[in-house]
Amino acid sequence: MTGKRLLAGILYVWFATASISAQNDIAITEDELRNHVEYLASYGLEGRSPGGSGDYLAAAYIRNCFLQYGLRTMGEDGFQPFTVITGIRKGHLNSFTLDGHPATIDADFMPMAISGNGSVSGHLVFLGYGFRIRTDSLVWDDYEGLETRGKIGIILLGAPESDISVEKDPYEDHGTVRSKLIHAKDAGIEGVILVAGPSYDDKDELVFGTTKESSAGLPVVRATRSFINDHLRIAGKTIDKIEEDLNRLRKPMPVVLDVSAEIQTGILSQLSVTQNVMAYIPASDTGAQQQWIIVGAHYDHLGRGGTGTSSRAPGQNEVHPGADDNASGVALMIEVAGNLSSKRNELKRSVLFVAFGAEEMGLVGSKYMIMNLPEPIIKTSISAMLNFDMVGRPENRKVHISGTGTAVEMDSLLSVWPGGNLNASKLPEGYGPSDHASFYAENIPVLYFSTGPHLDYHTPGDTPDKLDYAFMKTLAEESEKLIITVANTDHILSFSEAGPKPAVSDRRNLKVTLGIMPDALSDRNDGLQVEFVTPGKPAHLAGILKGDRIVAINGMAVTNIYDYMARMKTLEPGQTANVELVREGRKIVVLVQF
Repeated sequence: MTGKRLLAGILYVWFATASISAQNDIAITEDELRNHVEYLASYGLEGRSPGGSGDYLAAAYIRNCFLQYGLRTMGEDGFQPFTVITGIRKGHLNSFTLDGHPATIDADFMPMAISGNGSVSGHLVFLGYGFRIRTDSLVWDDYEGLETRGKIGIILLGAPESDISVEKDPYEDHGTVRSKLIHAKDAGIEGVILVAGPSYDDKDELVFGTTKESSAGLPVVRATRSFINDHLRIAGKTIDKIEEDLNRLRKPMPVVLDVSAEIQTGILSQLSVTQNVMAYIPASDTGAQQQWIIVGAHYDHLGRGGTGTSSRAPGQNEVHPGADDNASGVALMIEVAGNLSSKRNELKRSVLFVAFGAEEMGLVGSKYMIMNLPEPIIKTSISAMLNFDMVGRPENRKVHISGTGTAVEMDSLLSVWPGGNLNASKLPEGYGPSDHASFYAENIPVLYFSTGPHLDYHTPGDTPDKLDYAFMKTLAEESEKLIITVANTDHILSFSEAGPKPAVSDRRNLKVTLGIMPDALSDRNDGLQVEFVTPGKPAHLAGILKGDRIVAINGMAVTNIYDYMARMKTLEPGQTANVELVREGRKIVVLVQF
């Protein structure tokens, strides 16, 4: 099916590109850059969501442009297919019985998208909001003094309203479903029934959602409060009254119930095939023809946004065109490829151009490629990777270039690069929020070009009319000169570690940081892989290495990025933590001083 869809896309797009490419020459022009962007960011491509029809059309368009410019395809006739999880759905094996009363799916209960798959039965314990809060200002532990192992927990959704006089909501980090489920797992709960009081959801609507988060690792359902109220009284009260009491008294009210429940959940992942697009310019036969420069730009975007994407326009089910992010980078790459194809005799090393898929899902395409390099490329034959992501909306003609410290020779190379009349700011760090990070993690020198975010970033407002094509033309021309310079060095560039700056996020509210680049994309639930360790930070000082898998912090299990963030939120500056790792198949424990 995939091959047929790609072939259909190729044939369709061949005609769509004919009128554009027939006018193309090898010169880089503003009109050609604009044409590429306007096609890739057109509403007909529906935001280029991985695995969608627009994704295939965009990939076929890029391949055809490469071919019409005389490049040679690599991989499967220019494509490197791979599979991504693009959604989830309910399977057939979902059931819930409370005290012998079977519930009707979609009417009385629904499996949660975050649920693990499995079947459990056992006695119930009511756990209030499912909190385990211990701070200087608040202690609320719904598990204290309870024997919960092997039981099924009933937990209220949400949290009490914070006092308006308090600067920071004390429940902010504890009211999420993920946080509640982590506490339940820690306490030995084997399944969870979530229910909403009227303050949290007056309509009590069951919504499955489309989140692609990692599984919580235990069966989880949401039941309507009417079904719970009809078949269960907790301390003689309805869910409505319990929520009212909890919000008024603000203290634990757990109850062990002499009632059993049975839960079975089956959540199915929806898999789609997307692809990287690859074509190359072979160097003249100077002995270094099988050494490579890689030039990349991701072509995917957010589709119509919505749940499960990083859209900054929640609730707007509209096409996100992604003109700057990243039709701009792809257009620049195509034009550089076209111009450079006429200069292959000047190249000492071959240049591979890659349009990466599924970058918005977490650098998936670039990670797949670096782990599955097409023949004849091997990692040690790659001298450098140059990445272009959001290069169309500069302020004061300014471009940010990261990775200048990732090769011993980089400073000297950049010192002789004319750069035109670009206003370039240079940063040494090799890690960053785009595809070059996948190559940097494999000890490959990188340069990352971007004009930075703007108010239209990840919204339907990122449209082609807002790009500065004159600037893009200049950047393309100057980037081509730099590619030639890098391709013609005497030797492959010598990698130099230039660790990432500490990530700053107002959503995480971490008091301490470990100083690692974690693998946030893995769908495995056997720990958190360490992709990079920042020199001088707590992880590095404690002896944690790239490739280690964190499986516990202070004895509390870490199975994925969400567990990791929950554990890190409990740590304080000055604290020492035990971090349990798996390294080359064996478990070790290190002490980390924060």
